[in-house]
Amino acid sequence: MLNVAIISFEHMHGWGYAHALEQLPQVNFTAFAEDDAARADRVRKQFPKAKHYKCWKELLQKESCDAVIITSANVRHKEQAIAAARAGKHILCEKPIATSMKDARAMIDACRKAGVKIQTAFPVRYSPAVKRARTLIKEGKLGKILAIKATNHGSMPGGWFVDKKLSGGGAITDHTVHVADLLRYILGEEIIEVYAEMGTNLHPIKVEDCGLLMLKLSGGAFVSLDTSWSRPPSYKIWGDVTMDFKGTKANLSIDCFPRLLHIYQNRNLKHSTFSGGDDLDLALVSDFAESIIKNKPPSISGEDGMRAMEVSLAAYEAIRTKKPISLPFV
Repeated sequence: MLNVAIISFEHMHGWGYAHALEQLPQVNFTAFAEDDAARADRVRKQFPKAKHYKCWKELLQKESCDAVIITSANVRHKEQAIAAARAGKHILCEKPIATSMKDARAMIDACRKAGVKIQTAFPVRYSPAVKRARTLIKEGKLGKILAIKATNHGSMPGGWFVDKKLSGGGAITDHTVHVADLLRYILGEEIIEVYAEMGTNLHPIKVEDCGLLMLKLSGGAFVSLDTSWSRPPSYKIWGDVTMDFKGTKANLSIDCFPRLLHIYQNRNLKHSTFSGGDDLDLALVSDFAESIIKNKPPSISGEDGMRAMEVSLAAYEAIRTKKPISLPFV
């Protein structure tokens, strides 16, 4: 049986991961660390079997768990992950993995030295539409990829997300990494150049709530990416992750939250649709647990998390300099 603890419920994704742990027969959700009294009370009510620690350092010292899930504010990831690695715990770390390349490298190095696994939390990779798209593109069904239009919209989350000292940035920090990771995963290519613009146009906050990135891929395709907190609270779903691929043989459209994929081919004017309803958080946490139980490399590495985060950092540099930024950035 694999014993897993959660460090902080500051990030709302912690709730989804906790529910996922409860559904896995090979896993025990043994403990959690939370210093906010109101959040801790909510967690205790929903997960009464998990032991509560007010301090995450105390949890690492006293709890005999095999792994931790880190869902704290972004700036805290480095200290918590390095301490967890030194305590011999495998790590599933919420995205973005860190707020700087230096911190991300330190986390990855600490895990390597300690002989523990670190996986980045990119649940959208487990969407059936994403997996199907990856297969079709690998098989050459779309031909050469010429251009991609992508979005990651959501509601403005408030709280520590709009405090740059805790989050590292606004909508660009929050929403670039999912699509950056999917581009690398689906196409097997690297992002080699970034240009961006941003604004604070929708909410009275001190970080950007709108971002538009232009990316160049190693295979030659260009990508436009809208990473905005533009969904009103009344919107029918939280937000979206969409990708439209334009190929020489066919076009392909992914909508990851409704989990739909559409293919438009010139041959016979054919239009195909695929759908799937998997719980993405459950798939992510299950895969993380399996990598530990079967002692295999995590599907989404710390390096993957760092490369996705690098795109958002390059976007801010492009905004500052008003010039395209080549990757690797720093």
